[in-house]
Amino acid sequence: MTTPTHLISDLAVFIIFINIPNVLPNYTDLTSLVGSNLIDLDHLLSKPIYHPKRNPFKTHFFHKQWITITILSILSVFFRPTMFLGIGLLLHLFLDYIYIVREKV
Repeated sequence: MTTPTHLISDLAVFIIFINIPNVLPNYTDLTSLVGSNLIDLDHLLSKPIYHPKRNPFKTHFFHKQWITITILSILSVFFRPTMFLGIGLLLHLFLDYIYIVREKV
């Protein structure tokens, strides 16, 4: 998926969490949610940097560790200071997976 898609989905999740009375997210949580997209910095290490038909789970360093990232993200969801970082990482990997299935990469 493209970066705007990731950012729009992060903002949508944040708006959903604003409406849940017990969570009370703040701007630090929004920063963590949007900052989870820094996992895409590993795209800078590949040649070419962007290729529409490339499977990120096979070619990019951070995406290759998707099992580890998923487990750590699920565990961080239960710890309030890192909850939104974990949600953002899970959402990011999920959107990349949807892209792979949709494009049949």
